[in-house]
Amino acid sequence: MGRNYNPPPGENPYRIRNTTTNTPKPVKPKDNPIDFQLNRICPICGKVIKINHNFCKFCGVDLSSIIPLGDSDKTLIELAKTALTDPNADVRRDAVDTIGDLGESEVLGILTYILLNDVDALVRKEAADELGNKHNPISIDILTKALKDRSPIVRKEAIEGLKKIKKMNKPKEQLEKRVEKKIEPEIFPETEEIKDEGPEAEESKDEEPEIEEFKDEKPEEQPLKEIEPEDNDFYSL
Repeated sequence: MGRNYNPPPGENPYRIRNTTTNTPKPVKPKDNPIDFQLNRICPICGKVIKINHNFCKFCGVDLSSIIPLGDSDKTLIELAKTALTDPNADVRRDAVDTIGDLGESEVLGILTYILLNDVDALVRKEAADELGNKHNPISIDILTKALKDRSPIVRKEAIEGLKKIKKMNKPKEQLEKRVEKKIEPEIFPETEEIKDEGPEAEESKDEEPEIEEFKDEKPEEQPLKEIEPEDNDFYSL
């Protein structure tokens, strides 16, 4: 029998099927059971590890300076569960927004996990936005990975997030130069006035009257010289 070249009705025979993606396949919300009392999420790679581990066994990053979400406020834990498990994408997005407003470094892990795994692009976009608003340099790696997200709105938000982090974490030398430029115009006029009124200036002012007095005394010496010879003539007689 010859090969059947008739495609199924309604299917495009020239469609290219590409099953590979640059980012991990999104996980449905119902498949995200994470016990935050036992586990924590690495803010660098987004992998789940034991809560008592200070180093991520997947990427090796030191997490000792970041408290686990399970040890933080209970409200944040409930919001994290909602952001992971609620079937409504709008609810998950609002939960992510609230997590970013209420939390600090302890929410970086959950935001990273959502950015990598949520099925909805708007939810991932919100996670990228909140990571950028935190201005934490530790999120640079995950936002760089998000530049390969299949959604253009997520990629754009990742770029904006990287800009925010870079702007708020400029090198110390650049900040000092900016401060010096602002202060110099105000300082130099004051220093010039101080130099004019310094001790050297006062001494120079004191010396001027002495010179004037000395000049005034010179004319008085001439009459004395004229008198001296007369006195000598008188005594000689």
